[in-house]
Amino acid sequence: MYPYLAMLAVPACFGLTGARRVGVTLLLVALLYWMMIGFRFQVGMDWNNYIFIYDWKKTSSLSQLLVDREPGYGALMWLTTQLGWNIIFINAVSGFVFCWGLFSVARRCPEPWIAITIATPLLAIAFAMSAVRQAIAGGIIFYLFATWEQRSTFGRAAFVAFAMLFHFSAVFVLIFVALASRAQPVVKFGGAAAIALLVLAIIRFAPGSMDAYSRLYVGGGESKLSAPGAIVQVGILAIAGTVYLINRHRWTVAMGDSPLIRNLAWGSLALLPMILISSVGAYRFALYFWPMAMYVFSGFPGLVVAATGRAFYRVVLVIACFAMLIGWLKYADNSLAWWPYRNWLVLSEPASLISYKPYER
Repeated sequence: MYPYLAMLAVPACFGLTGARRVGVTLLLVALLYWMMIGFRFQVGMDWNNYIFIYDWKKTSSLSQLLVDREPGYGALMWLTTQLGWNIIFINAVSGFVFCWGLFSVARRCPEPWIAITIATPLLAIAFAMSAVRQAIAGGIIFYLFATWEQRSTFGRAAFVAFAMLFHFSAVFVLIFVALASRAQPVVKFGGAAAIALLVLAIIRFAPGSMDAYSRLYVGGGESKLSAPGAIVQVGILAIAGTVYLINRHRWTVAMGDSPLIRNLAWGSLALLPMILISSVGAYRFALYFWPMAMYVFSGFPGLVVAATGRAFYRVVLVIACFAMLIGWLKYADNSLAWWPYRNWLVLSEPASLISYKPYER
């Protein structure tokens, strides 16, 4: 548990100071996160599954992989094989793309260190240290959100299409691309509604599209993530969305208006009933809402007039993040796969890289 606590403690300590300027320090912390996420060894519920997938498909030709699901991930596996490397290289690429997107968002948040702190327990550790394909897709979407105002509608759609090459769930983001377009209202809202209905139909009638290898992840049967995990993830994002919408006028006065954050805030509330339709779908889509939560939780001190009030808020938030991490590591159904934390860089036998992990404490 201690490596995870130390990982969280780094941004948390900076966050308690209320620092807004980050400079090279943020780059160094991003490097630390990449080393922890990208070079993990036998960590995460998906460790064995991705070894199985890699062994299963590493002899496939590039043309075969490009017509398979997630052709971007297939191309990455093919490149890895051609270079004579292994699953660690794929994890390193995934961790790099994820961290690039995550820290790009944090840099643009009112208090970057608070943004990283709130995202660490459930996003950087519980998600990015297990997922590989969606971590890449998430990193691409996070970078898109960080540079949203600089992109045209076509450019935004292109980023989403690129992310979908690694995980189909990124299709969900097209709703926000449609809402931000300069088309006539009837076209804009009609397009967003059509995409939303398509997504709902997919998660209702073809949930396997959200995770091509879900049967490998959960071990047979229906493709379902545990409802409690989805509720916690969606609940935190819904709290952030509610805080923003309730304080929207004050927020606009203090920090300016952001149509993207506003749409994501409404979307986070719409995810709550989606849990009843498909917990796996709600969980997968919720991951793309974290930039909104990072922005809201890190920006809230700007609405508090008293310095003591801002300091109190930061302390409470940091304590809550540590409690969230400890609670998840101790009580989550699948957290066993994160124990103990091991990093490839400190291993003495590289030949064991492709070994499966026995899930026991």
